[in-house]
Amino acid sequence: MNNRLQSLLAMYEKDPRDSFLIYGIALEYIAQEDYEKAEQYFKSLLEQDPGYVPLYIQYAKLKENQSKIEEAKELYMKGIEIADSAGDSHSASEMEEFLNELE
Repeated sequence: MNNRLQSLLAMYEKDPRDSFLIYGIALEYIAQEDYEKAEQYFKSLLEQDPGYVPLYIQYAKLKENQSKIEEAKELYMKGIEIADSAGDSHSASEMEEFLNELE
């Protein structure tokens, strides 16, 4: 386990509701190719903070890499909806492009 991940996990123990920390931990697990752990943190974040827009992009990308295309599409579609509701047109547009590439 790298130092960055250890630091994030230590901060997470103190504040397990911090969406940015959970997201960062998931990304670190992806970097280490521990996709099962990454997905655990993405699922946790999805339950805890479904309005966290960056989650949908990275979680969908993980599903794409696992060849779970239908799940990726669902995440992109939900992410587009959330991003639009939040006024985040940049993220919505980015996810629309990724979704179009899958179709």
